[in-house]
Amino acid sequence: MAVTGRSELAGQALGAELRRLRRGRGLAQRDLRKPLHLGSHSAIVDYEAGRRIPTESVIRAYERLFGITDGALRAMRDLALAERAEAESASRFRAIPRQLPAAPASFIGRAAELAQLDRLLRDREASAPVVISAVSGMGGIGKTALAVHWAHLARDSFRDGELYIDMQGYHPSGRPIAAEAAMGQFLVALGVAADQIPVEPAERSGLYRTLMADRQMLVLLDNVRDVEQVRPLLPGSSRCRVLVTSRSRLAGLAVREGAQRIALDSLDVPDAIRLLRRLIGSRSAEQPGATSALASLCGLHPLALRIAAERVVLGDGAVSDAVEALSAASGRLANLAVADDEAAAIHAVFAWSYAGLSEPERRLFRLLGLHDGPDIGIAACAALAGIDSEHCATLLAALADAHLADPVGPVGPAGPAGQGGLDGPAGLDGPAGLVAGDRYRQHDLLRLFARECLAGEPAAGQSAAALRISAWYLASTCAARMALDPNLPPLAAARVALPVPPMEFGGEPAGPAGPAGPAGPADSADAAEAAEAAALAWCDLERANLVATALSAAENGLHEIGWKLPTALFPYFDRRRNYGDWIVTHRAAIVAANNAGDIEAEGKVRCNLGSAYRPMRRYAEAAAEYEQALELFRACGWRQGQAKALGNLATTREGMGDFAAGIEVGLLALGLFEELDDQYGQALCLANLGNGYSLSGQQDQAMGAQTRAYELFSSLGDRRGAARAQAGIGLAYSHAGCYAEAVAALTESARTFGEIGDPHERAVALADLAQAHLAAGNRREAERRATEAAELYSALGEHWLITGLGGLLGQPTVMPDTDARR
Repeated sequence: MAVTGRSELAGQALGAELRRLRRGRGLAQRDLRKPLHLGSHSAIVDYEAGRRIPTESVIRAYERLFGITDGALRAMRDLALAERAEAESASRFRAIPRQLPAAPASFIGRAAELAQLDRLLRDREASAPVVISAVSGMGGIGKTALAVHWAHLARDSFRDGELYIDMQGYHPSGRPIAAEAAMGQFLVALGVAADQIPVEPAERSGLYRTLMADRQMLVLLDNVRDVEQVRPLLPGSSRCRVLVTSRSRLAGLAVREGAQRIALDSLDVPDAIRLLRRLIGSRSAEQPGATSALASLCGLHPLALRIAAERVVLGDGAVSDAVEALSAASGRLANLAVADDEAAAIHAVFAWSYAGLSEPERRLFRLLGLHDGPDIGIAACAALAGIDSEHCATLLAALADAHLADPVGPVGPAGPAGQGGLDGPAGLDGPAGLVAGDRYRQHDLLRLFARECLAGEPAAGQSAAALRISAWYLASTCAARMALDPNLPPLAAARVALPVPPMEFGGEPAGPAGPAGPAGPADSADAAEAAEAAALAWCDLERANLVATALSAAENGLHEIGWKLPTALFPYFDRRRNYGDWIVTHRAAIVAANNAGDIEAEGKVRCNLGSAYRPMRRYAEAAAEYEQALELFRACGWRQGQAKALGNLATTREGMGDFAAGIEVGLLALGLFEELDDQYGQALCLANLGNGYSLSGQQDQAMGAQTRAYELFSSLGDRRGAARAQAGIGLAYSHAGCYAEAVAALTESARTFGEIGDPHERAVALADLAQAHLAAGNRREAERRATEAAELYSALGEHWLITGLGGLLGQPTVMPDTDARR
């Protein structure tokens, strides 16, 4: 990737040092190809010229080869990456990260703590983190509410933005977010390209601190479990502030980093009563003594107070009736072994509210403890409980009324904000038929209480519920897979009887009713695009749940679902570039396939995993996965799989700069696809071969391959594939100096991507179009097209791709990457 502006200084300094080391040994650039594990020496030319920053593995190879002190070159690389990210942050296309959650409603009290935070903000020399913890270690005490409330009040003091992440330290799934994973998200938000994020935690932390050194930012690390989750994420700048919320006191941070601690206890009595009065209303004012007693019975705990208030609001009696009932519940729980009075109080409130439910409502509450995702929709919840959607919606509404579950986002036709509301299986026949499903979530403490209540249930019933919801997610994702890419081979869902149908994304296009008759080609295309849009929106909405379900299935012995669900998600991951989720789910899927003894399945998963590494430019890892997949496919005799693995391996070799090897392997893959009469596979191989030919200077062969690919994609009705091949034709024309023809082809490709709603590919085509205009001498048009591309990249969060558009002159473009998909 090229660097521009200020980032050229560090990149050129690193390049000069690499050139000095090589010449000091009397070596030619070609001599370094094998020791550095590169496909060709062209990358070395770019490294030494400062046009590209070497990957972490290449820098390590340099250090080993030349006997350099461990980390010396890596420090130079970190500076180059940091300066490039800083240059990107100055671009008018890059937004300042503003990641805070919404400010909490009905925030009451905590005046002393807010004042303490204000004092720490004013003390510019105090760079130590601030830990907001609870005296008792209890959850629900209001740590996050305090941190987020204050952060919103103080956000004008952080001109460079805020970084926020929920570290899930006490999530019932037992899978807290690792510091290095959180740091990866922060680095992307700070403008670092995904392929340039260091693998080693210490180096990743060093780059993070370098980027934060000159910034004035707030970092809010929410729900932390231990010191190890925090320490690597602490910037060294006194201009930054770090807030940490945790149930733990995190004493190690105080000892080593000088962390200042704000310990939260329960609310004081006046504030607790104010909260109850605000939530309950006039009945609270009518019985001030009972309201005070209710606050005391809740242990003055904010979460317990809210739940108890909802119970009063829903009931017909007076506040004193609630006091009497809760007093009885507290007495029944007196013999339980609990940590302290506060724990007993909140446990009593949970139990009291739970006891007020009907048995069907209690059963659903218990089963919700099995769900690892952040929220749940009605159809998925119905599958979990083994009931129909209408009954489930009624039960969920009752749990929400009791404050034992919380609705997520606005309820109604719009669905959760920004997501289109796509949870129900009905109404997904076209854009106008999209129906919002209500979604719900629970506080971690309520999930844990639900699991406590579930402990007495037969294990078989719990396993059956977990299987039902996992199978529902798999069946729905299999349908989404085919809507997103109909040319993929179908993937069979698990053979599990479901109480509600899975999602469906097909059907006739929505529109005014008209005379019945056979659908024409235009109607079919409209229906396919509507189904694709609906599937994409549903996957966006359910992504976190699908990832959690995939990991849970792999961990809990549901081997078939454990490998099939990530495989079904492949076209979605490929479209949205969710590399972190893509990699973690597929690594778990390899284990699941291996445990199932299914070598063909393992080959499919490894092939998909390689396709995650390749666009990140982690070529060595991609090649290793493709090669293992190829061996597995050979072992089980699946020739189509062999062709796909070879096609992907060919593209990887081209990405490594070894165009001759890429073309040779690509021709092998093409031959296999031709023997199998797989036209889609042929089209993919031809498009990739065309790229290889074009990059190696063989423009006639490139034009021939891309033209054949375009014809095959068109005959298959694959507009996306045809547009990619057309972009390849445009690039071949451009490399051959036929700029008018290049502009025409790339303009048409960009237009098609816009029509089918693929902003990433449209941005790639526009970037290449800008280069063609520039080469033809049309600088104004080149700048206009580059601006369009940059705006699309920025909207997608792919800020690192904007760098290639830097000065328009001499900047490399991103090649379209057609993939032999699994």
